This record gives sequence, structure tokens and C-alpha cells, in this order.
Amino acid sequence: MKLPKGIDLMPSGKYKATASIGSGSTRKRKSKSFTTVSDAKVWLLEMNADMHSGTTYVGDDAKITDAYNEWVATFVTSKVSPATEKGYYFTGKILAKYCEGWLVKTLDRRHCQKLFNQLIADNYTKNTIKKIKVHVGKYCRSLVTEGVIKRNPMQEIDIRGARLGKDANQKFISIGQYKQLLQTLKQRPISQMTPYTMVILVILCTGMRVSEAIDLRQDDLDEIKLTLRVDSSYSRTVHDSKAPKTKNSYRTIPIPKFLLQRLREWRFEQNRLLMLNGHRNHEQHLFITKFGNVPDASSVNYYVQKLEHTICQIPVGQTTSTHSLRHTYASYLLSREGGNQSLQYVANVLGDTQAMVQEVYAHLMPEEKASQANVVRDALEVI
Repeated sequence: MKLPKGIDLMPSGKYKATASIGSGSTRKRKSKSFTTVSDAKVWLLEMNADMHSGTTYVGDDAKITDAYNEWVATFVTSKVSPATEKGYYFTGKILAKYCEGWLVKTLDRRHCQKLFNQLIADNYTKNTIKKIKVHVGKYCRSLVTEGVIKRNPMQEIDIRGARLGKDANQKFISIGQYKQLLQTLKQRPISQMTPYTMVILVILCTGMRVSEAIDLRQDDLDEIKLTLRVDSSYSRTVHDSKAPKTKNSYRTIPIPKFLLQRLREWRFEQNRLLMLNGHRNHEQHLFITKFGNVPDASSVNYYVQKLEHTICQIPVGQTTSTHSLRHTYASYLLSREGGNQSLQYVANVLGDTQAMVQEVYAHLMPEEKASQANVVRDALEVI
């Protein structure tokens, strides 16, 4: 039987299909073996079509860094959110740093495990390593699907031993510290407030993500129902508003009367400051800096750490972050002092799932631990 061009019968009895494009040093070639000629034909037709339409990427003799970046440009760019896309390109930089000279055809589990062992040794956090593992794993699955390599070398890669990042105690502050921050910002004269401290006050009262709080508009505030609406967030990547993180993030959050009054006072103070600096609030943002921009998330984080140090006397180096206020707010609502709110209610307010609240936010604060310990002691005393 005469075989089609590009298909050869191997000694094993299988049929090897080889697709190629270009010539000389620019030639790209892929091959894969099949049990039947018909399967080899189908694959060969698909590969040739993909190669000529430019939807495939370099073959197994290419450097892994070049091949990965071409794969990202073809299959990831413009198909995911800007932040996610940025993460894939960060992984590309990691591969360029640690895998220089590696070829696609040399990829195996041993090489991949060495890469992740080195990332762990170099003290990357577990969350960062997990993301890199996901990106490289997806890339390797594509290589297998395209027939560039036979097996996925990322299977069963072990990342145990990676550091967890911040200690659990640095992910939230105590109830007493939370109250100190809230009372201070609640009572501070409005003339001494800034867009950054106002954002912090809103987060303390609502548990919003900082990207949601800095993108609030005046029409998100319902002065009759005493609520704030969340239907957008601010992206530092594209420097503009974007849709919230998940469908659960679309929500309406109840606010206390004092926050409504503070926001009313702030609106007049902000307009005065903007006029003095020659700016106008065209998009009706609740919070605008004197330069006419929304507050930067990293600057808000700076002020959180500064307030924790000056108001709560938390030592420098042990302060938390803006996101810790979200953790603290959620944990407070779940505590006795916060009313033992249900997981469902807290999830609705945060824009998360119940499972996420249970896993991430349901921490026992120091006061709560002490209180529950006393309850256990009293219960044992009466036995």
C-alpha cells in the first residue's frame, strides 16, 4: 500500500505522520505516531492547516522560552483579563531566568521538578509558585495535544516546602485594633481627611476590595436605603474601570448612618479641593486626589500601614495591608461581638462564596480565641 506523503510505516507497525513548514534554519517540523493510517491522515491535515494559518507555534527543537512566549501570544493574549495576561508574561520571565538554553524536546519531569525546587529555594511564595505551575502546566498540555512532546512533564510536580507568604496573624488585625482605626477615622475632622483615609474608612465599614472602593461613584451611594452599590472596580493594569472580579461581586452593601454623613461632608470638601487645584470630577468619583486621579491602591496600602503604626502602635514590619482590613471586617462579622453573622450573609456582603468565606476569612481573632477558651473552661467547671 502506497502511503500518503508525510506518513511512514515504522518497524513497530505504527504510522508516523510528519508535518513541516519552511526550509533550512527556519523549517518547523512536528511528528506523531498513530495506530491507523486514517488517524495519521486526519492529524496531518490538521497540522498542515494550522501551520499555514499561523496558529501553531515552534517545534520541539526550539528554546522553551521562545516557544512559551509564542504560545502565550497565540492562545492567551487578548483572550483573558489584562491582569491574568500579565501573570502569564511574568511566568515567561521566570522561564527566561531559570530555563535559559532549555529546548522543548529536552523537557521532562526531572527538569520541571528542578525548576520548581529552585523557585522554592529562592523563597518565592506558594501562591506565586502555584500560578507559575498552572501556566507551565497548561503550556505543556498544549504541547502534548499538538504532538510536539509525548507526555506532560508537569504531572505530579511537587511544590511542598514553598513558603506560605504572610503569617496568618498578618492577614488581619485584632478587634481592638479594628475599633481603634474605625473610631479614629469616624471622629477625625473632615478637613484632615484625604481620599486615601476616606477609602480606608469605607473598607473598614464594608469589607470592599480596594479596587472596588476607589472606583465608587456618587450614584453608587443610596442615601435613602443607606447602601453602597458595587458594580465595577479599578484596574491598575489598564488604568480604567473594569467589571467586578466575579458575578458574586455585583452587590449592594449596607452602611451605617455615620458613614453616610462622612461621605456627604467629604463630597463638599473634595469639590473645594478640586476647585483649588483646577480639576473637575467629570465621572463623579467619590474619591479623587488633588491631581484629579483616583487614589492609587499602593498608596492606600501605605496609609493603612501608617495608621496601624501611629494609631494601633503596631511595630513597623508587623503592620498588615489594605486587604487585611477586608479579612478583619469579615472575621469581625463572624465573631460574637460582630453578631455571629451567617456565612451566607458575610459571603453576600463580601461578594464571595460561602466556601471562600469559610476557607479564607473565618479566622479566630485573639479576643475571640480568649472568649471561646473561657466558655470551654466554664463548661468544664460545671460538669
